[in-house]
Amino acid sequence: MTRYIDRKKTIARYKEEHERLKKFVLSLPDEQVLKPKTLGDWSIKDVITHLAAWNWEAIDEVDRVLKDRATWPAQYEGKTGEDEFNRRAVEKRRNMSWQDVMKDWDDSFWKQIERMESISEDEWKHQSGDQVWSDGTSVTVYSLFDYMYEGEGHEGGHAIQIKRLISK
Repeated sequence: MTRYIDRKKTIARYKEEHERLKKFVLSLPDEQVLKPKTLGDWSIKDVITHLAAWNWEAIDEVDRVLKDRATWPAQYEGKTGEDEFNRRAVEKRRNMSWQDVMKDWDDSFWKQIERMESISEDEWKHQSGDQVWSDGTSVTVYSLFDYMYEGEGHEGGHAIQIKRLISK
């Protein structure tokens, strides 16, 4: 069984990390946000694009888990699938303005929060059939939101990453 994470605490953590990252990136000059290859092959705008894409994808994956048809373990646990998703997501939004990327990210985040808040506690705990992650833990709705990066959630981890690279 996957380590259970409390829904209300998870939502609160997600909101705090989102607001922290949003405040930080909005404090940066546009030329710094748009500078290519700031973070590997990505600009800061690309990182925000990546976060928006994963937020939209998480909303859809909640529904798939609830129908016992989770796709993330098969598609994204291997580095190739995750890299391809990221590449397509960034490329899809490549020509969007910085303001439109920020709006897409913020919209995706709040829709994701809305989805997390709208499900029942039983749905939050729902296991997708007999599907498991590569470590053998069960695929549940809450396990989708247990991803840690740089010791924080997805957005908080990228905030740490961006701050560290900018301060060099």
